Amino acid sequence: MLSVRKRAWMIAASVVGMLAGAAQAADTVQWGVFSASGGDRLTGASQEAGNRYVLKTSAISVADIEGLLASQKRTDTDLQNVKSKLDAQGREFDEFKRKNGSSSSASDSQLSDLQRTVADQKSTIERQKSDIDSLKRSLDDLKRSVDTLSSKVK
Repeated sequence: MLSVRKRAWMIAASVVGMLAGAAQAADTVQWGVFSASGGDRLTGASQEAGNRYVLKTSAISVADIEGLLASQKRTDTDLQNVKSKLDAQGREFDEFKRKNGSSSSASDSQLSDLQRTVADQKSTIERQKSDIDSLKRSLDDLKRSVDTLSSKVK
């Protein structure tokens, strides 16, 4: 029971000590609303030997934090620009696929038309070859007939 009372007294003494320290700090530290400049350093608490906390300035300045915020805004803007470009490219790709599909079917029908035309021209050429062969035979027959008549006339 004695140890519980001892702890309570230690806590009470600590609180009184902190209040006395705060009264002394009030002379050197000013509390209130103020605006920080870029060169001001951030303050952090550091635990020293004996579980004593001490306020110390850090290596981070207000300008560093402002720079990080500005960098984050630029990065967000760049990211939005990349996203919009990606969306635009996606739309263009979809449009290309649609056009390519329709032009593919158009190309297929044009190809079919060309194949029919080539087949028609081949059959026309074959018919004309046959007609030419027939004309050659007729010419040969006519030539023989002329030769025969010519030999009879002599």
